Amino acid sequence: MTALWKIQAEARLLRPDTPAVLTTGALQALVASGDATPPSPATFHRWMSDMTASTKLVEVIKGVYLNRVGRGDVSPAAAAHHVRARSVVSLAWVLEQAGITNNFGDTITCVIPTDPSWTNPQTGARHTAVGTFRFFAMPARLVMNHTDFRLLEDVRDLRFEYPRATPEKAFLDWLYLGASPRSTLTAPPMDLDVKMFDAKRLARVAKQMELENPLRAWMARHAAYEADPDVQANSSTQFKL
Repeated sequence: MTALWKIQAEARLLRPDTPAVLTTGALQALVASGDATPPSPATFHRWMSDMTASTKLVEVIKGVYLNRVGRGDVSPAAAAHHVRARSVVSLAWVLEQAGITNNFGDTITCVIPTDPSWTNPQTGARHTAVGTFRFFAMPARLVMNHTDFRLLEDVRDLRFEYPRATPEKAFLDWLYLGASPRSTLTAPPMDLDVKMFDAKRLARVAKQMELENPLRAWMARHAAYEADPDVQANSSTQFKL
C-alpha cells in the first residue's frame, strides 16, 4: 500500500500553485506539510530517487528539479535562475521561441546583472542534465531597468513564472552585448523577422537602455539587407518551396 504522505505529496505536486521548479528543501517542506506522518530522511531520499527514476521529477543540477507531475510541459529554461542566481532568460533563445529567428539551437541563453559591489558571476556555458545554458554578464542598470509595473511589462514576459525577457528586450540585450568589447557575443544576424517585434515596445525599451542610436543603425543595415536582390531572390525561392 502506498504511504499516505506519498499520495499527499504527489497531489500537492499536481496543484497549479506548486512551482514548476523545486529545490530539495522545497520538496522536503512539501512532503512535511501534509497531515500524514512525514518520512525519515532516508525514506524521503529513496522517494526522491524513485520520483527521478520515473521522470516525475527531473534533476537539472544537484538539488534542483523540474516538476513534471503538475507541469509536464515545463521548459528547462524555467530553472535558469537556479543554475545561476539573478539570471534572466534572454537573447537568441527567446527570439527562437518567438519565431523571430529560424536559427534554432539547443542552448538556453541568459543574461546576468552585474554591479561593482557584487561578486562577479560565473559566465559562459553550464552543462546540465536537461541541456546547456549560456550566461552573459550585463550591467544591472540594463538588465533590471524597470521601476514600475508598466515598464516591467516591456522587459519581462509575464506569461512565464520565471524571469524571461520579452522578445524586444531579448533583441536589445543581444544588440548591446554584440557591440560590447567585453562580450564574446557577435551582433544579431540580419535574417531576423523584425516585423514580429512590437515596434512601440522596442522603441520604449531602447530609450530606457540608451540604445536608440545603435538600434537605428542596426535597422538601417537590416533594411539594406532586405533590399538586396540576392536576399529577395532567396526568400522568394524559400516561399515557393
